[in-house]
Amino acid sequence: HILIVGGGVDARPLAEMAMALCWEVTLCDPRPANGRRENFMTVNEILRCEPNDLSDEPLFQHFDAAIVMTHNLRLDADAIAVLQNSNVRYLGLLGPIIRKQRVLSLAKLSEDKLRISISGPAGLRLGGELPEEIALSILAECQSTMNGTEVTSLSDSK
Repeated sequence: HILIVGGGVDARPLAEMAMALCWEVTLCDPRPANGRRENFMTVNEILRCEPNDLSDEPLFQHFDAAIVMTHNLRLDADAIAVLQNSNVRYLGLLGPIIRKQRVLSLAKLSEDKLRISISGPAGLRLGGELPEEIALSILAECQSTMNGTEVTSLSDSK
């Protein structure tokens, strides 16, 4: 079960690919213009709560992975803070390292004291720039983490 926090345009391919990989997908975005059902027809659930209220949701302890991608520093900080008390095994944050540092600062968290480590920037270095390529990169890293495997090329395997 994957939680996507942020319902912008770039979350659409992430949600669609996760569904294609047979993940149960929950989307959370409190903003009326984002996360609209007509743009996320295939997701299982759309939550309209603020990210800092996620822990009040019945599904909260059932998420295995979460991707935080609201493009709003405060919303991302609130989501990262509350997800530190969840059961997720993969927690990804969209954006560059400097943004991750800002989000952690806003959340009053320090990297060395995180209960759940944050992949930020989320994803594997695949060289993509389009939303679909970034979604593939993030889900590949997430899948690797969930399977407890180190990412290597199959051609390098012996």
